[in-house]
Amino acid sequence: MKNVLLIFYHFPPTGGSGVQRGLKFAKYLPEFGFRPVILCADYRFLKQPRDFTLLSELPRNTKIYRTFTLDINWFYKLLWGLKLNKVVTFLQRNVLIPDGEILWLPFALPKLKKIMAANKINQVFVSVPPFSLIFLARYLKKHYQLKVCLDFRDPWSFGIGRKYLHPPKWITTLENKWEKEIITQSDSIISVCSSMVEDFKRLYPFVAKNKFVCITNGYDEKDFPVSFPPIKNAKFTIIYTGSFYDARQPDILWKALKELIEHGNIKPDKITVEIYGKNTSSFVLGNYVNDAAINKIVHFFGYVDHSNSIKLLGKADTLLLFSNSGEAQRAIVTAKVFEYMRSGKPILAIIDPSGAAAEILKPGKTGFIADSSSLNSVKETILNIYHLWEEDKLQTEPNWNYIQQFERKTLTAKLAEVFSSL
Repeated sequence: MKNVLLIFYHFPPTGGSGVQRGLKFAKYLPEFGFRPVILCADYRFLKQPRDFTLLSELPRNTKIYRTFTLDINWFYKLLWGLKLNKVVTFLQRNVLIPDGEILWLPFALPKLKKIMAANKINQVFVSVPPFSLIFLARYLKKHYQLKVCLDFRDPWSFGIGRKYLHPPKWITTLENKWEKEIITQSDSIISVCSSMVEDFKRLYPFVAKNKFVCITNGYDEKDFPVSFPPIKNAKFTIIYTGSFYDARQPDILWKALKELIEHGNIKPDKITVEIYGKNTSSFVLGNYVNDAAINKIVHFFGYVDHSNSIKLLGKADTLLLFSNSGEAQRAIVTAKVFEYMRSGKPILAIIDPSGAAAEILKPGKTGFIADSSSLNSVKETILNIYHLWEEDKLQTEPNWNYIQQFERKTLTAKLAEVFSSL
């Protein structure tokens, strides 16, 4: 069995949907002849929820090297508390480049050298963001001549993070240079959706096209011990699992619900929205944070571990998926898309109808897609689902043959093929 070094910033018992990709790859790679050796930041120093149940999924002999890190998010929280939001923005745009996790590298690099001395490794898989990790990939390529597989869970130069922060031009130029260098130097570039692959091919036409590979996120069949039969709650129950952040702020949803209630289309005592995850009501509700009607129907719950988040899917009449429309959002496919599809539950998908998430959802036949840039589209879609619920006709006919291609073990087999080809 060959050793492969996997580098992630977040890894269990750090919780959240972002760790599932790395966890499942590490879980299933040994079945395909690769033994994972993992380098990550030590969860004890991270401002992140924890889910210790995830560690039980890993093979017992999995080597995990954790290192101290200076998590800038603790400092950001202090500054936000002091109402110094502009200082945070200044640091993000002008100082901590390409991201705050650059502060991990002085601690990760010495540990990396120890890993290389203690383990026979000839391949490395580096998952970004945070994009600071590209410097670890460059170091390994230069000093150890390893085969480097770079995994883009989100786009960088053309992604929402850069559109949202609006960094100075010189930083944009520098980051574009870094991206070009690491794309050129890496032996394989993996992306989580086909549109991101096409964007990379368009940006870097001089790079061999077979270097770019699409391996999506997915779901683990072992996380779904039971099926979720159709139900009808006493109230029309919309459930969202996960975090809202950056530009993913759903004011259009609250506006649509408020108008539907005010016009008598939906009875306020017949609908509830449950939000589970690391969220703050002030951000999620935005302009509607003090709106009585919205506060009556929207309920916030804290972070729940992954196994319980799966169980929550079965409680819903419909599952909420949300992202804004626009060029920067088009390649974003949140990991929850695949677990939502596997649940077989109806999905209220308020997204860009021409984006990657819609492209994945449509063939699965569980999604009701509303254009997140159109209030009328959002209202019509919600009302359609609500009427189906009232008539006890809110059901789906999932395309299981299509959905099953996103099973985590199947996706890990594709990754093992990439490793073998290198």
